[in-house]
Order: sequence, then C-alpha cells, then structure tokens
Amino acid sequence: MSKRSIVVIALGLALPASAALAQSEGWGTGYQMGTSYAGVSGADGTRLTFYCGDPAAARANPAIASGPYLIAVLPKTQLKDALPSSIEIVADGKATRVPVTAQAGIDEVELTWKPDASFGVAQMAPVVAGLHGAKRIELRAGDAAVLLPTEGAAKALADDPLQCP
Repeated sequence: MSKRSIVVIALGLALPASAALAQSEGWGTGYQMGTSYAGVSGADGTRLTFYCGDPAAARANPAIASGPYLIAVLPKTQLKDALPSSIEIVADGKATRVPVTAQAGIDEVELTWKPDASFGVAQMAPVVAGLHGAKRIELRAGDAAVLLPTEGAAKALADDPLQCP
C-alpha cells in the first residue's frame, strides 16, 4: 500500500466528522495527523478539500504526504463509472480545469491534484482566491456538475491552504 493511500485512508477516517460539519455549516477546517485541511461537502457526499501536509510530520511518518494537494470525491453515481483525468472548479462562473489522478472506490471516486510542472501552486492560487469570496461554487468532473456550499469559504480559506510550513 502506498504512502498516499495510507494517508488518504487515515484522513478518510478523520474526515467524516468534518464532512458532517461542512454539510450543516458550509466550509470547515481542521488539523489531523500532521495535515491541515480546508474543505466543503455537498449533500450528495461530494467533497472538495485542500490539504497541506507538514514536511516535518511527513519526515517523521511516511504515511503523511508532504506539501499542498487537493482531493475531490464524487459518488460513483455522479460519474457513471467514468474516471476523469481533470476536474473543473467553477467560482462565480469562472472555470479552471485542474489535472487529477482518479482512483475508484466502492461507492465513490477520489480525484487528486498534486502540484507539478504542468499545473503547480502558482496555477492553483487563483482558484483558491476565487473560491475565497465566491457566491456560487460548482465542481465538474466528467458529466457531473455539483453545486457546493459557499458559506464559510472565506474564513476557511483565509489561511492559504497552498502555503505549507
């Protein structure tokens, strides 16, 4: 099992409580296992979460991913079993295509972005800035288009989730 899979599983166990909070109150933040996060959940189980793994924690525990990354999770029913290679994050009508790696689970598909030469932190920064004050947020992947809550986005994203220690 890869380090990323272990972290994703560990965070997946920690996130249900934050996901429930996000569903009822909009965006939320937290810190778990050396990783800070800011994210939101939709009523159908769709999640959009920015993570920032502490490099020191990652050195001490190889199960922790270091640096910034994003995970979007959509129910398989939304994607009709497709495994998209990109998502679109839409803030107030402005869409940004983000390359992702897809991993299918039993009931959902996890779509992960990690900064690289083709789409790095510099390209993701305007996305975060756009979400910060957005009145409408939509996540698109394949044929799916899901509206996400905006309440609390400004507060959750106030500490730039892309700027890891």
